[in-house]
Amino acid sequence: MRNKDLDLETVLSPAYLQIWANSLLGVMILDKEGSILYVNKILARTDDLLDLDVIGKPMVSFYALQESDHLSIQVIKTGKPIIKKTILYYTIKKKLVNSLCSSFPLLSKGRIDGVIHFSLNLQVSQNLFARYPAPDKEIRSVSSQYAVPRKYTFDSIVGKDHVLNKAIDQARANSRTDFPALIWAETGCGKELFAQAIHYESSRASKPFIPINCAAIPENLLEATLFGTAKGAFTGAIDKSGLIEKAEGGTLLLDELNSMSLDMQAKLLRVIQEKKIRRVGAHQEKPFDVKFISTCNIPPTQALQENKIRPDLFYRLAVAVIEIPNLNARKSDIPLLCNHFLEKWNQEKSQTTDQVTISNEVYFIFEKYHWPGNVRELEHTLASSLTSLGTEKTIYKHHLSLYFIENYEKTTNDTAQQEDSATHIHPIHHLGQADQIDMLSRDKICLKTAVDNFEKNHIDHALKRAGYNISKAGRLLNLSSQSLRYKIKKLDIQLIND
Repeated sequence: MRNKDLDLETVLSPAYLQIWANSLLGVMILDKEGSILYVNKILARTDDLLDLDVIGKPMVSFYALQESDHLSIQVIKTGKPIIKKTILYYTIKKKLVNSLCSSFPLLSKGRIDGVIHFSLNLQVSQNLFARYPAPDKEIRSVSSQYAVPRKYTFDSIVGKDHVLNKAIDQARANSRTDFPALIWAETGCGKELFAQAIHYESSRASKPFIPINCAAIPENLLEATLFGTAKGAFTGAIDKSGLIEKAEGGTLLLDELNSMSLDMQAKLLRVIQEKKIRRVGAHQEKPFDVKFISTCNIPPTQALQENKIRPDLFYRLAVAVIEIPNLNARKSDIPLLCNHFLEKWNQEKSQTTDQVTISNEVYFIFEKYHWPGNVRELEHTLASSLTSLGTEKTIYKHHLSLYFIENYEKTTNDTAQQEDSATHIHPIHHLGQADQIDMLSRDKICLKTAVDNFEKNHIDHALKRAGYNISKAGRLLNLSSQSLRYKIKKLDIQLIND
């Protein structure tokens, strides 16, 4: 297929969807605003999207990448394809992925209508090459490379909140020792940022910092990954060092320790106590010098009560316990964080441009929102708004994603209703029967009208986002074009471009 023949309608047709579903490549299709219209199972499985509702939502919400590494966003901006670029990134579940990617523009009458993105998971490919190597060629497995994409220090931590500063002081104090530390915080608060800062301000800074996500590695592979293997331990086993050996002299981060099985925790406890390691299948032990930092995404007391962490391992690894406050608890830092992200993205652009600003209306929304995804959600929300900014220089409410606005309105409405019910309850049970009937008649509403108004508002919003394209709006609403046209006619919605 020639590039000029690629358009959104073609790649989303039933015949092509069948091809994408059976492809050995990961496939994702976006509209011109960067929202996901389709993702095949192989990409969803690789990027930990299988259990998430991604259709109609901004792609940048699920990938913590710098703007220059979002190939599809660059293609939307430039209209030019990007072919065979290697991208190293973490999934939303912090699994490290290395993929060979290509993105192509989808054109309609010479204008960008969307993007189709292809990716090849290099870990899988390299594992196949390792099993079937080419003659006289040394194949280096990408999955054996545990390089951290970016180094963070305490200067990388943005915020002036006193609780945050207390956590920073505790982390700095720990960096001057070799005592293990346990960092706990909700998802998206920056646990790995703190862990890296401790390492890079310590005497071990010149040695390796190696993170391992305990939740992302299958149980049957975790022991070999940590401790390494000896030749002949099992069919196909070779002499290979584990991550503890690779971190020699440096720091090993056990991310989401509470996801590790209790059996594996028992094996890890023995290694930490003895300060010696034995590869799987080996007979000899080897001493090691590694500082352990672990993280937990639930309170340590809860992890112990629910038997997610062994008490004996906890007291070994939690010599210092550092709690990072969630974003909801330090909303005064939101303007600082917003300015930090905007300045960072502005510096990453190849050309010098005016700094993007944020309207007071958006700051008001950010102040009221509860931020379940914490700092990471704030970063992704801003990144998503930039994709719809165009030539404007100020972010307003209409630039925020539909997904975010729906969450914001739902949570703020729920809070308002709870406060209203707590302070303005009608004491109807104290009234006589006649008064009760009179009160109910005054307060009654028409359910059909309320439902129609709700549908009309959502359809209006989707139509505006889709540029009044019925097919595209239908995909955003998970409706067929026929069903959407029926509702538009029924609700008497006016179309600007039909």
